[in-house]
Amino acid sequence: MAKKTKKQKRKLNIFRVFVLVFLLVTFIVGGAGVGFVMGVIRNLPDYKPQEGPDWNLTTFVFDSQAAKVAELHGSENRVPVNFERIPQDLKDAFVAIEDNAFYDHFGVNPMAIARALWVNMQKGYKAQGGSTITQQLAKNAFLKNPKKTYKRKIQEALLAIQLERTYTKDEIFNFYLNTIYFGHGANGVQAAAQTYFGKNIEDLTLAESALLAGVANVPGRYSPFINMEEAKNRRAIVLNEMVELDMISNQDSEQAKKEPIKLADLQQKRTYKYPYFMDHVIAEAERLLKENGVEEMQLYTGGLKIYTTLNTDIQEKIEEVYKNRDNFPQVNTEEPVQSAMALVDPHTGAVQGLIGGREHVTKRGLNRATQLKRQPGSSIKPVAVYAPALESGLSPATVVDDVPVSYPIPNQENYEPGNYDGRYRGLITMREAVRWSVNIPAVKFLDQIGVTTGYDFAKDLGLPLLKTDRNLSLALGGLTKGVSPLDMASAYGAFANKGVYIKPYAITMITDSDGNVLVENKPQKRIAMSESTAYLMSNILTTVVKDAQGRTGTGWRAAIPGWPVAGKTGTTQLTGSEFRNVAGNKDAWFAGFTPELAAVVWLGYDVTDKDHYLKQVYGGKYPALIWKAVMEAALKDVEPKPFEKPGNIIQVAVDSKSGLLPSELTPDKFIRTELFARGTEPQKVSDTWVEAEVCAESGKLPSPFCPDVITGVFLKRPIPYTGNKKVEDAELQVPTEVCDVHTNSTTVLLSTCDDPRHEGKMVLANIPAPGQEGGCPEELIVQRVFSPGTAPNNYCDIPEHQLSGSAVGRPRPVPGNNDTYPGRADDNSQGKENDQPTQVPPAEPTLFGSSAKSEDAPNGVNVSLEWKVESDEISAGQDVVYSIERWTDSSSNKYNIALTTETNWIDEKVSSSDVYYYRVTTIDVNTSLTSKSNIIKIHVQNN
Repeated sequence: MAKKTKKQKRKLNIFRVFVLVFLLVTFIVGGAGVGFVMGVIRNLPDYKPQEGPDWNLTTFVFDSQAAKVAELHGSENRVPVNFERIPQDLKDAFVAIEDNAFYDHFGVNPMAIARALWVNMQKGYKAQGGSTITQQLAKNAFLKNPKKTYKRKIQEALLAIQLERTYTKDEIFNFYLNTIYFGHGANGVQAAAQTYFGKNIEDLTLAESALLAGVANVPGRYSPFINMEEAKNRRAIVLNEMVELDMISNQDSEQAKKEPIKLADLQQKRTYKYPYFMDHVIAEAERLLKENGVEEMQLYTGGLKIYTTLNTDIQEKIEEVYKNRDNFPQVNTEEPVQSAMALVDPHTGAVQGLIGGREHVTKRGLNRATQLKRQPGSSIKPVAVYAPALESGLSPATVVDDVPVSYPIPNQENYEPGNYDGRYRGLITMREAVRWSVNIPAVKFLDQIGVTTGYDFAKDLGLPLLKTDRNLSLALGGLTKGVSPLDMASAYGAFANKGVYIKPYAITMITDSDGNVLVENKPQKRIAMSESTAYLMSNILTTVVKDAQGRTGTGWRAAIPGWPVAGKTGTTQLTGSEFRNVAGNKDAWFAGFTPELAAVVWLGYDVTDKDHYLKQVYGGKYPALIWKAVMEAALKDVEPKPFEKPGNIIQVAVDSKSGLLPSELTPDKFIRTELFARGTEPQKVSDTWVEAEVCAESGKLPSPFCPDVITGVFLKRPIPYTGNKKVEDAELQVPTEVCDVHTNSTTVLLSTCDDPRHEGKMVLANIPAPGQEGGCPEELIVQRVFSPGTAPNNYCDIPEHQLSGSAVGRPRPVPGNNDTYPGRADDNSQGKENDQPTQVPPAEPTLFGSSAKSEDAPNGVNVSLEWKVESDEISAGQDVVYSIERWTDSSSNKYNIALTTETNWIDEKVSSSDVYYYRVTTIDVNTSLTSKSNIIKIHVQNN
C-alpha cells in the first residue's frame, strides 16, 4: 500500500486525546474515568503499520482430556487483491451495510451509535452497526486481545484514528476487505468469491456482492450454505440500504433480489481428524466468540485455544461404523443413503461424538448431525405426547381406544390419522401404544392433554418447533421444518437425567494465546419435567427395546446385553403424487439412551425423489443397529446400572383394558402390574367387563332354540365403536347377533323329566293331553331345545309318572319330528289305548308396527310392535310364546331379537332413516309347532 508522507507518531497530541476521551466517555455507557483512559493510552500496543498484521497465529483445538486434536491456520484460504480489482458494487455494499459515513469520519464516529440505534429501531432490524470500518480493521488486524472490554474499545478507537492519520481511505478499505472473515475458512473478498460462487472477485454480480457484504457480519447465521432463507433476507437488507444511499436504483435492487443464489460446491479440504465434529466446533466457536464480543476471524488468526467435549474413543468408533458399508442399505444408485448421528452425555450436555454424513464431502456445508431439518416421525412421541401426558397426571396404564378417528379442521379436509400397519388394536394402554408405535393413540393422547401442552413441553426440551407446528400432526412428527439428530439426542437425554434438560455444547472454554479466558461455556440447565415422569418415560421406552431373546417392541435390535436401553423408532412416509402406490419411506430414526449416554441416528437421502427413497428401511432396522454398534463400544468399560427409581414410584395391578383396578370379572390375561407415580394410581374398580348369556355352540346371543346356553364374560367399550373397520378386540365384546345355528327349522323344543331317579339321563316327560290324567310332576318338567339327532327317544318310565285315560285332540310328540306326532302304546296304561289324533298348530298372529321418538332409546327413536291372535283360535292345552324376527335391505339374514309371551314389543336398537322388516312367529312350547305372521316394513322416522 502507498503510505502518507506524514511523520509517524506514537502518541496523539494532548488536545486530540482529551477530545477523544470526551467522545468515548459519551460513547461508552458508564465509561471509565480520565485516569483509566490515560492508562489505556500508555498501554497501547506497538503500532507498526509498515509490517501489517500477523495473520499466521495458529489456533489449537483440544479434546475432553486436553489432548490436541486439530490446528486452525489463519493463512489457509486468503488471496489478497488490489483495490482496483474489487467491483464498485461490492465496495458500495460494504459501505451501505457496515459504515455509510466511512468517507466522512476521521476513524471513529461519535454519533454512529445513536444513529444506528435510531435507524435500527425505525427498520426493525440491525441495518447499521456502531463501529466504523476503520475500527473493525483496527480490532481485527492489530489488537491482540480480542475480548470486548472498555479498554479494548478505547484502544480500538485510538488505533482507528492512528490508521486514518497514516493511510488513505481507499488503502484502509482495501486492507479491511482483504482481512475480513466470511466463514467456511474464507478470509478476504477474493477467497469469499471463490468459496461461495466459484468465481473471481471482478466477476461478481450486484446480487452476489450484496450477499457477501451481508454474510460478513455473522457468517454462522447468514451463510447460504447454512441458512438460505436468512441469506436471502440479509441480501435484501443490503440492497435496500444501497437504494437509500442512491448507490443503485430501486429497479436494480428488485432485479437483484430475484436473482437465484447459485452456489459453488463447498468441498473444503480438511487437514484435521474428525472433520464433522470439528465443523461443529468451528460453528459453535464462531457463535460463542460473537456472543462474547470477539470477532469470528480470531478463530483463524488469533492463536486461540479451544477446549472441547470430544471423546476420541467414541468418535473413532462412530467413524469406524460409518465407514463400513455393510451397516447401511445397499442401493443401485450412485448417490448413497445418507446418515448422521449425535451422542451426548445426558448429565452434562457435553457432545461426546457426532458425524454428519458417510463421507466428509460437505456439500453446501451441511453437517447433518447438527444442521439437518427433517421430520422425526414417531420418535417425537415421547417428547411431544407421552412425557407431557405423564406430567399431566396420566399413567403408563391410561387407556385410549385405537379405532379410526376423524378430527374436523376448519376450511380443510378432516384430519384422519392411520396406523402404519393398518391394524386397529382397540382399547390399549399408553405403554403398549409406545411399544408398538401405534399412531392413533398418540394423536388421541395429544388431543386429551391439549396440543399446546405437548408443543410447549417439546419446546422446553430444545426442539426448534415453529408456530405452524402447533397442531395434532405434531403427535406423529409432522413438523413444518424438522429437527436434527443433536436436537433429539439432547431432548431424550433429559429422560436419562431425571427430567433436567441441558442444552448441548461441544466447547467448554476458549482462551487467547496468553491463556486469558475469552469464553467459559457453562451448561445451561432447566427442569423440564418431574423425576417420576422422566423415570416412567424411560421405563416405558425400555419396553420398546427390551430383548433378552424376549424381543418385544419395534426397537429390539438396539438391545445391549446387561444394559437397560430405552429407545424409540421413527419413520416418515413418502408424500406427494409421485409416490402414490409406492411402498417406501423418507426418513428412518432411532433415538435411545442408557443411564449413561444418549444418542440418535438418522438415515435417509438428502433429496427424496422417485429414484431415491428408503425401501424396506425402518427406524428399528439400520438406525437401531448403527446405534447399538456405537453405544455398545462406548459402554464397554462402564459398569452397567439401572435407571434410578424415585421414591414415589409404586406398583399396582390393573385391568389393561380400562387402566383401572381389576374386577372379579377381569380375565387373568388382562391383568398387568404397572408403575405409577404415587397419587396417579387408579382408585376405581374396572367396569369394562360384563356377563352375558350366549349360545354355547355359536357364541352368539341365544335364540329360543339354542339347546345349550352359557354365561360368558365380555368387554364393554366405554364409547361404542360403530364404524366398519375391523377392531381386534371387538371379538371380546358382547355379541350383537342372535344365534343363527339354532332356529325353529333346525331344532325341536321338548319337555323332559328331571327326576333325580333318571340319574342325569335325558328322557321325555309324560304330559297329560286333554282327557288324560297323571304324568310327570310340573316341578320336574324342563323344556329343552334339541338339535337334529340329539333329542331323547324314551319317555319317563317312573311308575307314578305314567298317564291314564284317553287323549282328545292332541297326541304325544315323537322327538325330532315337527310335522306329525304319532303316539305309542303305553306299557303302564293297563290295557287302555292312546288315541293318536292329528296335531293342531298355533294360530297365525297379525302384526302391526310404527316408529316414534324416544328419549330412552340410544338413538332417540324406537319401533313399537303389536300383534293380534283371536283367543278362540288357540287350541285347548296350547302354551305359546312369540319370537320376533328383524332384518334389513342390506342384510337378508333374519335375526331373532326377542322372545316374549306378551303380544307387544318395543325395539329400541334402531337408527333414524333406516328401513327394517319384522315378523312374529308363534311357537307352541309343548309341540314346537309354529305359525308365522305377516311381514311388515317400518321406515324409522325421527318425528
